Amino acid sequence: MSSVAVSPRSFREVPGRHRELLEGSGLKTVYPAVDRQLTEDEMIDLVAGCDALIVGIDPVTEGVLKAGRLRVVAKYGSGLDNIDIEAAERLGIVVKSTPGANSQAVAELTLALLLALARRVVPHHVSAASGSWDRHMGVELMGRQLGLIGLGEVGRRVALMAGAMSMELVAYDPFVDRSDVRMLSLEELIASSDAISLHVPLTEDTRYMVDADFLARMRPGAFLVNTARFALADIDAVADALASGRLAGAAFDDFEDRPDEGSRLWGMDGFLASPHAGASTVEAVERTGVAAVQIVLEALGIDGDTRSGEEQ
Repeated sequence: MSSVAVSPRSFREVPGRHRELLEGSGLKTVYPAVDRQLTEDEMIDLVAGCDALIVGIDPVTEGVLKAGRLRVVAKYGSGLDNIDIEAAERLGIVVKSTPGANSQAVAELTLALLLALARRVVPHHVSAASGSWDRHMGVELMGRQLGLIGLGEVGRRVALMAGAMSMELVAYDPFVDRSDVRMLSLEELIASSDAISLHVPLTEDTRYMVDADFLARMRPGAFLVNTARFALADIDAVADALASGRLAGAAFDDFEDRPDEGSRLWGMDGFLASPHAGASTVEAVERTGVAAVQIVLEALGIDGDTRSGEEQ
């Protein structure tokens, strides 16, 4: 019997058509024994003897790829930066992602974080819960400029929703020629935006793109939202910008490693963290899960119901 290793926690915790499709495929399913991101050694143990892997953000190194008899790796999400693509190609292993399946969920969280920063939602909760009833002055987003770095599926959805809030929209994306959103150079976007939201993949070109120089060129009192990859920004530079007041607020939904208790960001006024929850909606889990299972079934030559969840 062929088998598939499945590492994403939400895949197995959220019931839905993705699990029904997998359970009805005849594949033996192997899940990890722990509810957290796996180490390389734990991934090697997980995939041993497996023909396929459905993976989230866990590391898929050459050692992991060689540990089983893998024929396909299905990324439960869009970014492939945690997978050794070159090693997979050498080993003849198919690697595919599920772009767009969780875009609406990530876009909605992006707007939620921006609104929380602008209207000081967390400080107000802390104030009310403590009984002090202190109010913190916020700003309105209507009429303010939102700069989108990256205008893929998530960026376009953020633009649609932010436009409905009457925000002024601009974007930078070297891979987009035409758009309803006004396109600017990166330098123009940085200097003119009241809020900047990151929607680019993590590559050697984008790693730490938000550095001290980037932040120094932003408008004083601007907001920064990162629901893409943590390493797009230099965390020390972000902390400096918050401390100096250059940034009015920063929100991150992804962390390579959870900042330790001594991190300057924890407890800083204007900093908001989310535990990589962009895709954590029931709808996104089902859409992404169905797409990942379909990748596996196709690669293994197994017949299955290939209708997407949205076509039900």
